[in-house]
Amino acid sequence: MRLLPREQNRLQVFAAAELARRRRARGLLLSQAEAVALISDEVMEAARNGLDYAAVEQRGYEILYPADVLEDVPRLVTRIELEALFADGHRLIVLHDPITGGGPPSLDAGNVEPQWLEGGRPLQLANTSDVPITLTSHFHVFEANRRLRFDRRAAWGMRLAVAAGVKVVIEPVQTREVWVLPFGGARIVRGHAGLVDGPLDAPGALEAALALARERGYEGA
Repeated sequence: MRLLPREQNRLQVFAAAELARRRRARGLLLSQAEAVALISDEVMEAARNGLDYAAVEQRGYEILYPADVLEDVPRLVTRIELEALFADGHRLIVLHDPITGGGPPSLDAGNVEPQWLEGGRPLQLANTSDVPITLTSHFHVFEANRRLRFDRRAAWGMRLAVAAGVKVVIEPVQTREVWVLPFGGARIVRGHAGLVDGPLDAPGALEAALALARERGYEGA
């Protein structure tokens, strides 16, 4: 069985979470790594079970409390980022201080404009969903959430023209202009949304990915 890098990572998280569950069942307090694995696994499974974004996010704050973990773990686990598979595609979930019992932070409506790198070109993204959609710096834009409407052909082989680690949020029903740059190096893409699995410049790769995107309901394909 051949697994994509995303699938391999998912199995590693599951294995670590299972170990954390067993230790917790024996009455042991969880370490930082065990706590992160357990929260991540539970959140990804909640999304896979069909819960909506808000319910999945809320679930992330209900899994562990300070009494469940070793001393200082709540202070050390200040932020967990993971991409969960929802019914309409992968979405980024960000949990802030998920072990304090305080619940999710209030949504900041401010959408700060990032510092765009030179050499990019503009691309209009329209969020047709009712939740924010986040793009990270090195995600293959062509494979972004299926509820984003944009010219996917024009986004082939492109990433956001931002520094590593920077994210851009497109709010519900918002149309936002971003800037994109082509991937460099070997230009091999694997494990993003599963539309591409190999060299971007291989003959027929774009048309095959567009056909798969249309089949799976990606807007703009």
